[in-house]
Amino acid sequence: MAREFKPVRFFVMMAMAAFVVCGITSFYTHRAARGRTAEERAGYAIGFKEGKQASPGATLPTAADLNLMAQKYFKQQGSGNPQTWDQGFENGYTDGFNKTHPRQ
Repeated sequence: MAREFKPVRFFVMMAMAAFVVCGITSFYTHRAARGRTAEERAGYAIGFKEGKQASPGATLPTAADLNLMAQKYFKQQGSGNPQTWDQGFENGYTDGFNKTHPRQ
């Protein structure tokens, strides 16, 4: 015995499924913005904190200066890929600096 097709129920279920898929995609995209690996996320957090603590009249350091700062902070860290620490630190420092030093 075939059941009757109910279009309202079908479209409500499809809308709910689309909402769940979009939410999951948004969560993982937002999480990846701060780094994909644990080392990169840890570097981002430390860089963000340091960027927020920059002096008020400072300018954003160059990429080479940020790399030297990251190497100074992570020299004692023996595990992981140093390049991921550096990349996370650079991204975090830039975001923290831009948050506390808005461009005019």
